[in-house]
Amino acid sequence: MHAEMSLSGKYRKLLADFQKLESEYEKTKRTLEIREIEVRAILAQAHELANTDVLTFLPNRRKIISTLQEEVIRSNRYDTPLAVSILDIDHFKKVNDTYGHTAGDQVLRSVAARLRTQIRHPDTIGRYGGEEFLIVLPNSELQAAAEQASRLCQQVRTLRIDVNEHIASVTISIGIAQFRVGQETWEELLHRADSALYQAKDKGRDRWVAAE
Repeated sequence: MHAEMSLSGKYRKLLADFQKLESEYEKTKRTLEIREIEVRAILAQAHELANTDVLTFLPNRRKIISTLQEEVIRSNRYDTPLAVSILDIDHFKKVNDTYGHTAGDQVLRSVAARLRTQIRHPDTIGRYGGEEFLIVLPNSELQAAAEQASRLCQQVRTLRIDVNEHIASVTISIGIAQFRVGQETWEELLHRADSALYQAKDKGRDRWVAAE
């Protein structure tokens, strides 16, 4: 009888110890799951920061070029149209010289915000460098890019920006090009769009030009 009570006591103790260990395991497991979620969130935030221009909050040069490269691969693979637009703020140096670099930053932010609201959902716009922006237009031919470019010129032309208690206005010039599927690289596509941009500048600015 005494032996049976002793075994019963040992069993209850073992069961209690097991239940305690199981509880601790579940707590540890939950803690690790929370930590994993936190680490994933931190990594996602770091990835976003690494690909975002800190001034305009648009994709930075590295990200927009990566997007273009992916779309070129897709265009070549499925024989789908692809166009790009390179935009430049006209006489931007004059803005900095007249109102200061802080005002120049405000102009960049304001123009970026206006451009972002005026493109299609499939399109991607990024800060290409300095006062230049790049738009990637998947599944778009030259005509669609031209219509968008005309609208963007008009939208920026009417933009009024409050800088240092002054109202500033700017214009943009745009060079557009359609990807020659299977015939050129993404660098060559950008070069043609960039050449068209310089033609728009030479023709008086505040306009767009399509590359041949």
